[in-house]
Amino acid sequence: MNSKLLIVALFVISFLLFGSVHAQGVQKVIGSTSLYIFGVTNSSNGTLVGVPALLNLTITNGTGKVFLGSTPLTQTDTQAQAVLSAQLACQLLNINCNDYNFYYYITSSSVEVGGPSAGSAFTMAAMSILSGEPLNPSVAMTGTANPDGSVGIVGDVSQKSEAAANQHIKTFLYPSTDSISSSALSYDEAHGEIPIPVSSEYAAFQYFTGYNATPSLNYTIETPIYNALMKQTYIQFNAYQNGLYSAIPDLNSTNSSIQLFINEATTAMSAQKSEAANSEYYVAASDMITSSSELIEAKILETLPTSNQDAFLSNLITGENSTITGIQNNISSDYVSNSSTVMLKFIAFDRLIQARDYLNDSMQSLSAGDFQNAVYYYSLAVVKAQTAYFWVSILPKGKSDFSQSQYEALSNYYLYKASSYSDYANLLGVNLPSETTEMQSYLTSAQSRYYSGNYVSSIFASIESISMSQMLIEENSLINSSVLSQIANQSAMATLSSINSAESSGVTPFLGISYYYFGNQFYNASNISNSDFAEYLLFETEARGFTQLGMLVSNSSLIPYTPSLQPIPVSTPVTPLLEGVMFIVLGIAIGIVIAGILFEFKLYSKKEKPTAKISSKKVAKKKSSGKRSRKK
Repeated sequence: MNSKLLIVALFVISFLLFGSVHAQGVQKVIGSTSLYIFGVTNSSNGTLVGVPALLNLTITNGTGKVFLGSTPLTQTDTQAQAVLSAQLACQLLNINCNDYNFYYYITSSSVEVGGPSAGSAFTMAAMSILSGEPLNPSVAMTGTANPDGSVGIVGDVSQKSEAAANQHIKTFLYPSTDSISSSALSYDEAHGEIPIPVSSEYAAFQYFTGYNATPSLNYTIETPIYNALMKQTYIQFNAYQNGLYSAIPDLNSTNSSIQLFINEATTAMSAQKSEAANSEYYVAASDMITSSSELIEAKILETLPTSNQDAFLSNLITGENSTITGIQNNISSDYVSNSSTVMLKFIAFDRLIQARDYLNDSMQSLSAGDFQNAVYYYSLAVVKAQTAYFWVSILPKGKSDFSQSQYEALSNYYLYKASSYSDYANLLGVNLPSETTEMQSYLTSAQSRYYSGNYVSSIFASIESISMSQMLIEENSLINSSVLSQIANQSAMATLSSINSAESSGVTPFLGISYYYFGNQFYNASNISNSDFAEYLLFETEARGFTQLGMLVSNSSLIPYTPSLQPIPVSTPVTPLLEGVMFIVLGIAIGIVIAGILFEFKLYSKKEKPTAKISSKKVAKKKSSGKRSRKK
């Protein structure tokens, strides 16, 4: 082959190969599916009627992002529900969402697509692709997707069931907290449709696929490592608290404020011994934070000088700042962790950030002339700093390569997730102002800590915000007390499933187990107030959040319940295909241009140049002999 043509061919082939690899290597389709969803709109006579829409979902490998498009426009609450549903599908199947991207698209004849009532359908589509179980096209449903896997209330179910019947749906699933009118039931029956109430996404998925994905729960949590380490932490904290108690100059103070601190701490210390006797070491240690800070307050007030009190406390704050820095350096360099205990180091760093926040609050209170609050915040800072040390003091010594900067990407992901859940909780219009304010406060704190480089602490604040959001979302389905037990059972099942998964992966979820045990104290099905139930739900959501974090930071793979739930990647390219085609076309074009240039050069070299004056026979002979030698 002519060497010039060979160069052109190699050039074209290189671009072809590069375009092909680029198209297929960046993003691969895991699967696609579609199903009907249903909304309502006003008819010409003003009555509500159900309208169908088609939901399409494609899942690719990715980084945990969720995209939603529609024809026509989509309202914000539907977009937020899409994020929640994708996360929930991964949670229910015990799959890491960070490995995938989700592309939802809705096609409808309505002027606008809105509302969260398609959340369960969004979840079904994602579960189908991730599990490899196809959806039955004769099944449809309505219902919001709650973070614990329950199907949330929607409204207008009657109109939606009739619209489904018109689309030849045979089984229409709706939330068990909703109801269908008798006229709609008659209409559905006449069209061969059976409406069925469901309470969980697992139950709905079985109707859609015939596959039961409900996990078999181990109600006896495997906690040998947890109990051993929590007991050791409790022992150290208890010794620290006893030392604080012994250091108080006068345990029978004549000052009523000081004596109140001592009495409350003494009562709490007695309760903590009972908790420890029942192996509730985390609960006991958590209670020690308040009682220990009360003992510190009592000691400060008893030893307070009669003059220059502000300067006295200011010096204490400065000294505690140095102590916190020393503990942080100690933790960073002198302790290593395995996959089960790496979360302890995370917890310790978060406690140190909290300690510094309390010190800042103390200084601000002191500047504002509020000496009592300044002492209160200082005491909490001291105790929080000590707990940071207790969490990791039981870990093996050695050098560690732990660096907060390694978790910047994880922090960014949790901020994205927290923002999505917060948006959705706000859009539901839950009327719980104090909880909503707390949710937003955690999110703001997470953003601030992220931008200041405190990635670990930012992750913790994001999880707290997510937990508050999830609690608000689940409480939104509490239409009456009869639903309370149903939601409580579903939430407990979701938490246990998460903890079981972590333990199956070889991870001991310290905070997950701790919050699970702590939350159980607030729940009594026969007698529970709304505020206690809210606390119970919050601890359940926190338990799930920190358990999932433990699995992520330990780099342990999430183990599916059955091999059939392992998604099988398909090498079909999606959006990068266009880029690949462009590279291919570009390669051909460049090849053609180069070939044309070489061809023109070849023709030009054959012609005698008009300006040439030399016609030497020697030159002609050299050219002639050169040509003959090349032919040989």
